[in-house]
Amino acid sequence: MALLSEEEKHSLMKRRGFKSDKTKRRHPPSKLVVHHKNRDPHNNRPENLRLLTKQEHKDLHKRRK
Repeated sequence: MALLSEEEKHSLMKRRGFKSDKTKRRHPPSKLVVHHKNRDPHNNRPENLRLLTKQEHKDLHKRRK
């Protein structure tokens, strides 16, 4: 699979109501990122993708180091 395009990212955000998968709170698209659970950016299967705020994503990767 290819990397997610900006259009695909926005479509995913829209389908998920622009809500963080962690907090279930709504955020502007500019505050959200798509995280690949298995850290493979080519695996775009829906079950591998999480929608997180930029801060949640940063905190997640900080903990995994």
